[in-house]
Amino acid sequence: MKTTHLPPLTTEFSDVELNDKRLNKRLLTMVAAAEKSPGASLPEQSGSGAALEGAYRFVGNSRVSAEAVLAGHVRRTAERASGHPCVHVIHDTTEFKFGGLKLREGLGRLHGADSQGFLGHFTFCAAPSGEPLGALGLHAWRREEKVKGHRPQQESQSDPDRESLRWIDSALLAGELLRGRTEAVHLMDREGDSYELFAFLLEHEQRFVIRLSHDRRREGGRAAPAMPKLFEALSGAPYFFEREVMLAERRKKGCSERPKRLAKLEVRASTEKIFAGCGASAHLPPSLRLNFVEAREPEPPPGEEPVIWRLVTTEPIGDEEQVAAIVDAYRRRWLIEEFFKALKTGCRHQEHQLESGRALLVLLAIETAVAWQMLLLRWLARNSPEEPAEKVLTRTQLLVLKGLLRQKKQEAPDMMSAEQALRAIAELGGHIRNNGPPGWLVLRRGFERLLSIEQGWMLAQKKQQL
Repeated sequence: MKTTHLPPLTTEFSDVELNDKRLNKRLLTMVAAAEKSPGASLPEQSGSGAALEGAYRFVGNSRVSAEAVLAGHVRRTAERASGHPCVHVIHDTTEFKFGGLKLREGLGRLHGADSQGFLGHFTFCAAPSGEPLGALGLHAWRREEKVKGHRPQQESQSDPDRESLRWIDSALLAGELLRGRTEAVHLMDREGDSYELFAFLLEHEQRFVIRLSHDRRREGGRAAPAMPKLFEALSGAPYFFEREVMLAERRKKGCSERPKRLAKLEVRASTEKIFAGCGASAHLPPSLRLNFVEAREPEPPPGEEPVIWRLVTTEPIGDEEQVAAIVDAYRRRWLIEEFFKALKTGCRHQEHQLESGRALLVLLAIETAVAWQMLLLRWLARNSPEEPAEKVLTRTQLLVLKGLLRQKKQEAPDMMSAEQALRAIAELGGHIRNNGPPGWLVLRRGFERLLSIEQGWMLAQKKQQL
């Protein structure tokens, strides 16, 4: 298993074919600009009126699609995945919300009359070590003005446009991309809890770990079952071990807030048969036999809700090591939340002023690779701290960074490591070392300041040569 290094971001898109040499060239120009200043606006990245006009024409060109642009990065991701015997394929959906009173073309409702934007369902790939490998897919859509409301289960499941299909389609597409390259384990949070999804993944021989949201029957028929339902059965399942896990701070909309804290979990596991609901589609099997894991916090701190993870999986549960691997795999799902932060805070995608949803999606395809690179940069600094900084920065940026360190009378080693470079960039953005690892906001500020100083340094060099 080899560690991914950071080549120029343009290599992620070098084989994208848009059937026009000028479009291909413009794409690489925009990618290079986004790499140098990921949080800057399109006018700031472009640097000149002519370049900005070219960028606007590119994202607005009907021959340029987000799918075609992202395809290059997806191919590189699959290639990186092939360097590992097994990878985690993480799925989740996020909202992209944009301001302005005038409704932009191609955007739809989100929450409230003054909210517009679109939803993006991402498939993100990572090594079991947590190393980010890149995106394998993006499905974006807008919601129409009228809310469909609650519908009977049979009517909902027969709707070919229902949003829940994105989980099935994305998982099967990623499985095909990685087939023959590596083994994939799909990771999903509670929104992926769907009997139909379990059935499709099993039919296509896909492995998965999915957090449950709904309790389920353990026997068939319409009559009220006498047998305990799934959650009650799991609470009395065979005990395997106790595990301490660090819980991340949670401020997610729709969820209760939670501070960062240590939790002690009791882990149990069993194999159970679950049955389809009475209103399930006829094409689904009447029952499925799967493995289940419950990680429960028996004694939460006063005033805190107990942590309970109930996971359904195809992975074996024969011994403690196998069950622990399932719990650890689910915890890796958090990486996609960091990816979303890199897109929204690092790349500031929601601050773009483009007039159409289609143009925003083209730009999002580019920024998907930028966000992956930012995520990998931080991962390298934390997990491969001795990697040379040349894997992260250009020679000019390193010269500028070392000069700034010497100006502050700080150590500036000739062979700077990735960890030292990232720390120095974060400090440029206002990060204080005692505050823990740098967040996306200070990293973005640091990169922007470094880029600004680099541009001034290059102008000064040119003047000296005249």
